[in-house]
Amino acid sequence: MAELDDKLMQQFQKGDENAFTLLVRRHQQPLINFIAKFTGDRDNAEDLAQETFIRMYKAADRYKPGRAQFKTWMYFIAKNLCKNHIRNTGRREKFRVDNVASKYNDNGENEEDIDIIAIAPADTALQPEVAIERKELRHTIQSAIAELPEQYRYPLILRDVQGLSYEEISKILELRSGTTKSRINRARLMLKNKLKPYMETI
Repeated sequence: MAELDDKLMQQFQKGDENAFTLLVRRHQQPLINFIAKFTGDRDNAEDLAQETFIRMYKAADRYKPGRAQFKTWMYFIAKNLCKNHIRNTGRREKFRVDNVASKYNDNGENEEDIDIIAIAPADTALQPEVAIERKELRHTIQSAIAELPEQYRYPLILRDVQGLSYEEISKILELRSGTTKSRINRARLMLKNKLKPYMETI
């Protein structure tokens, strides 16, 4: 809840260190997952998430409750760190977007994992050929997303993988609302076209 984040930030601004610790616990795992997908570098995702929180810690006195949601501010900082990381590594790695989306509660705890790829019937799911097909489909989707131009890939990940609102994405990527929606729709269409040949064979 955004209200709880604001309350915790206000407590931290008054000197309550435990309030910021709670904020980290609430948002740490979703942030790590976001960074891993954004950069394609899961190995360094935790370090980048830690750096994000350090930046927020140092700039906490400038946070204005109600002006921007804590989560939007967090992803905005993380996005810039991710871009710097990609630029500094001097390489473009493929994004890892697996077939599992995690649902978190308000405490940042994983409530359940939801398969975002169509699940085969339970009685055939354990058959070797089904497992191979699903693995191939997952790899195909990962590759297709990785091949999308950056301007379309980022908003797609924020919307369809992270589940952020259009308004939040617009603030994070510094885009107009109409541009955000247009790019997400365009990204979905591009992804659909890339996957069409594969889908016609199954």
